[in-house]
Amino acid sequence: MKYQDSLQQALEKAGLVKAFLQHNQLAIHPINYAVAYDYISGNNAGLCKAIEQKLASKAVFDDFIMAELYQRWLADENAQQEQLLHEVTGIVGRLSGYTDLAAEATGHFVQQLEQQLHDLTIAPAKVTDIAGIIMTQAQSYQQQQQQLHSQLAMANKQSHQLRHELEQLKLQRMQDPLTGLYNRIAMQNQVDIWLSEQPERRIAAIVVDIDHFSRFNQDYGQTIGDVILSKVARKVGSYVQASGMPVRSGGEEFLLLLPDIDLRTANEIAEQVRKGVEKLRFVSSRDKKSLPKVTISLGVSLFQAKESWYQFLARSSQVLKLAKTRGRNQVADELMLHAG
Repeated sequence: MKYQDSLQQALEKAGLVKAFLQHNQLAIHPINYAVAYDYISGNNAGLCKAIEQKLASKAVFDDFIMAELYQRWLADENAQQEQLLHEVTGIVGRLSGYTDLAAEATGHFVQQLEQQLHDLTIAPAKVTDIAGIIMTQAQSYQQQQQQLHSQLAMANKQSHQLRHELEQLKLQRMQDPLTGLYNRIAMQNQVDIWLSEQPERRIAAIVVDIDHFSRFNQDYGQTIGDVILSKVARKVGSYVQASGMPVRSGGEEFLLLLPDIDLRTANEIAEQVRKGVEKLRFVSSRDKKSLPKVTISLGVSLFQAKESWYQFLARSSQVLKLAKTRGRNQVADELMLHAG
């Protein structure tokens, strides 16, 4: 068992979990409780390190972040993925079996052929009979090979299909289901790759937040809110080149990671994103009336090698906050933060 706490230990930890959740203004529901309990218990080194880094950088915990932590560190393996892996194992086994059968059939045919040739040298007069036997054996061998070829083709087709499904599962694990953007798990994986390749690599971050998004949910319902969120996400993500990464980092918050980009260029891209979203138009499907204009606030900053990634994200959030306090629907960068 993962937990072997006594009742008294469990009660003590429950009190600490409750305090942790209340301190971070988190609801006490199963996912949040599981993450907090594992952190308090110290059973999961990866989870503990991730939370400690967030605490050190003064990151704000919310249900979205807790769900990401749960998915990354606590969620059981996807049952569908396990089934696919089981099927792949079966296909590999069948392919191996078909190969063995082909080798066995070939060896048997060669052995029979050698025997008939030997008989031919002993009894040349029986050439017609021996030729007939060889012909029959050749036809049998050909049928076996055709059957094996068909089985191999089917196994190969299944293998390609399963490989495609596994790639789709991998992609789903890295994507936010509503917006199609990358999630925090994918972000962390990519950042680890970038920094392992080049620890002092220049990475620009554009934090994007939809202005007054909660009002859309309150006034028009969550369905329309989701439509707005999805369309804004696609528009925001469209400004990121193949080398960059668009991420849904929070409820109505996005993060554009741009490697090898300086602050000035990142500011220019951020302004393009702002103008692009501002041009979007939304119409209510119920009464066909135009919805209020959607705008975004953006904060631009550059990663510094001396800080942790979580510290960088926290600093980027402060830059975004500056754009909001200055009136929203605008771009702020870290230089403004220092100037303030």
